[in-house]
Amino acid sequence: MSKVMKTLKHAGFSELACQFAAYIERVDNSEDELVAITAGLLSEAVAQGHVCLNLLRMDALYEKVMGFIPEHLDEWLTRLQKSNVVGKDGDYRPLILNDDGLLYLYRHWQDEKLVAHAIQRRCQTIALKDEQQLKQDFEQWPNQVEGVDWQKVAVLMALTRQFSVISGGPGTGKTTIVLRILTSLKNQQASCRIALAAPTGKAAARLQQATENNDNSVEAKTLHRLLGISPNNEQGRYNSDRPLPYDVIIVDEASMIDISLMAKLLRAMSLKTRLVLLGDSQQLASVESGAVLANLCQQQMMFDHDFAELLDKVAGINLGEIVVSSTPSVLLNSVVQLQHSYRFDQHSLIGRLAKMVQMGDKAAVISELKQASPVALLATDVDSMLKTAVEGYRAYFEAISSTADVKTCLKAFDQFRVLCALKLGPQSVAAVNILLEKHLKIKGWRSQNDFYHGRPIMVVQNDYRQQLFNGDIGLVLRDEMGVLQVYFLFDTTMRTVPITRLPAHETAFAMTVHKSQGSEFDNVCVLLPDEDSAVLTRELLYTAITRAKKQVMIMATEDIIFSTVVRMHQRETGLADELLNHG
Repeated sequence: MSKVMKTLKHAGFSELACQFAAYIERVDNSEDELVAITAGLLSEAVAQGHVCLNLLRMDALYEKVMGFIPEHLDEWLTRLQKSNVVGKDGDYRPLILNDDGLLYLYRHWQDEKLVAHAIQRRCQTIALKDEQQLKQDFEQWPNQVEGVDWQKVAVLMALTRQFSVISGGPGTGKTTIVLRILTSLKNQQASCRIALAAPTGKAAARLQQATENNDNSVEAKTLHRLLGISPNNEQGRYNSDRPLPYDVIIVDEASMIDISLMAKLLRAMSLKTRLVLLGDSQQLASVESGAVLANLCQQQMMFDHDFAELLDKVAGINLGEIVVSSTPSVLLNSVVQLQHSYRFDQHSLIGRLAKMVQMGDKAAVISELKQASPVALLATDVDSMLKTAVEGYRAYFEAISSTADVKTCLKAFDQFRVLCALKLGPQSVAAVNILLEKHLKIKGWRSQNDFYHGRPIMVVQNDYRQQLFNGDIGLVLRDEMGVLQVYFLFDTTMRTVPITRLPAHETAFAMTVHKSQGSEFDNVCVLLPDEDSAVLTRELLYTAITRAKKQVMIMATEDIIFSTVVRMHQRETGLADELLNHG
């Protein structure tokens, strides 16, 4: 084992980072161990969701190998640039170092460049075919908002831009906007070919449910299915030589899209195809590298005078001077942040908490939780965890222990959910699931078998043949013959799947906050660990809180809530800078 490998292993680096550093050490001509150490740092950064390693910003990663990092940045850059494995813009090398001190794996650098360039080329204006028709469309909307109706601004933007981004928190009407964009597109051009997509099977299924009664006959697909990506074809069937056959592509839950998937989508689109991205830029970013939606929403909303005049003409909305700009910008007229929540008013604890978490006001978050009725700040010991979970699932336990029908059981289960920051540990998904399964065994509802009446399961692997997707939740219940089956409820449609045909799955009394993205429950209990962790961020807590429609409880110490609200998950990426400064 080389000295570099021993150093990184001793510092606690992952096996992948150690092996990558060892590879770089073998092919590097400089014989400078700093190059391999830096490669290990980059691999660790990518594993944490960063697109690149920012050499200018020291963080916890560097502390592990501080003795190897030069005191002065110039020396670090110079030593890297002497290596044959480190290139610059235009080179084909394993590592790419740009002028801003960002170090990339070649494929991530290529993906980011492609995404930035493709967006820049698409930030074009499209003329409305029928202004009067859109004016009639807007007049038919119920007038529910005082001041600027940002939904109308978003729809006009989607109809007049080649590329547009619509961001908003829960309850701001993103699903409604999709329906209205579909209707207005068809009214503008009946032959318009539209694709609906989302990053996950669950999100695509929800998008399908929301739009299938709109008489638009547009099937929502996962991005992987839309692009023809499979285990045997990771790049997909569509590319610049064989573009997707659509005029407009609308993608929901865009916060989950990583840089590589966004690159594949844009590579597969013709320059004439319009792209509309919807999502919540404040939510957790994608599991893989990048934070594309957050990057796109970094700058303030800006519209030019031509857009403002058209908006006034067709919708009677005056934007005012605040957001009207004459300054050129790549994303001018292309980004709308929805402002009005139709779900949470000023009296809603969930709405207030979400806003305070977004603002990073830790004292106000604690104060709100302590004053809430019913109590919203709970202890994290085992007894409290079990008591809270059993009480939360009371309606469900009553349903499965009675003669309630399957649909009643499914709806009772969806009234409550425990959301955890961690999958393993004392306060985690595993801990809650074990506690509740022990409780059910004591009550006599659970046998020794893995499958038992009342077991909730979550699918963790897409199965297109069964039409079950990662994140789908079902219940194991006895049928009329006493045989255990798994039941799924998709909107109003019930699906029954034999246990033997289930794809990979796990027990789901509790789930991670990441897995809960895109879901909604009446009541939510958020469980945070007693020990601080880099996973505990403002974005994670915001995402967890906003899964609740009626009530939220947080099981955590005040110190943990403080550190969670303060910590922001800022992923290193050069996309925003590439777009805003080089566009």
